[in-house]
Amino acid sequence: MTHTEAPRITVGVFDADESDQAVRWAARHAVTVGGALHLVHAFVWTELDVNVDPISGMPGSGFRSAADTLLREAAELARERAPEVEITTEVIDGNSVPVLVHASQGSDLLVLGGRGLGRLMTLIVGSKSLALAARAHCPVVVVRGNIDGDGPVGLVHHETSTEVVARAADLAEAYGRDIHLVVRPGTSPEQAQEILAATAQRIALSHPSVFVKDVAVATSDNAKQLVEASENASVMVVAGERDEGGSGKIAAPRQLVNVLRYANTPVWIERE
Repeated sequence: MTHTEAPRITVGVFDADESDQAVRWAARHAVTVGGALHLVHAFVWTELDVNVDPISGMPGSGFRSAADTLLREAAELARERAPEVEITTEVIDGNSVPVLVHASQGSDLLVLGGRGLGRLMTLIVGSKSLALAARAHCPVVVVRGNIDGDGPVGLVHHETSTEVVARAADLAEAYGRDIHLVVRPGTSPEQAQEILAATAQRIALSHPSVFVKDVAVATSDNAKQLVEASENASVMVVAGERDEGGSGKIAAPRQLVNVLRYANTPVWIERE
């Protein structure tokens, strides 16, 4: 979704340290791009038919009050990094994935913590992050690792995606960074240089201030290679597309799953 006003950055807020990191990263990104933050908590307890009201004689108790406190504290974290950014909060009844998919309809970016949707929820790295990436109506960032990296924007090459290149260029321009290109295992040195030249030429036409610094050929899809590729990067940008069969599963380069698991930096999933 594209707005003429400040980009709307929605953050899924949950009871986890990784959620705090997502809020901090989103606040920093909002400052960089002139965006506004919308902090959302998926309130699952109503789905479980649990009494969420305060305990009699104990003001501030109860699950609903705890959710309000969680969002208030998240907003305070965001203001520490971005005191000038507009911040709104919302508790929405429902399970995390459908709530965040719905919230993404009015968003330019959906930001998630990289380890979990709460301590009592299943790991986001895997099915939930991929489900959100496949179903969300905007790009998804999974925040993990170092959120203050000052290195280049990492771009995982995709043969057919044009949006992923444009997004990497936009981010590099906004952050004042170069781009470091990562190509698939099995790419010959000659092919890698051809991909580098073509990518650099394309980016130069639309973003003349952005420089494609280098290209690296991943020797395999294993964790070590992907971690090395993400060392000190500002963000890693990876392509992902909806499944054409409508199953909601994401059809993406194999690197995507491993990057989500092992990268040392936030991962931006750009969809077709």
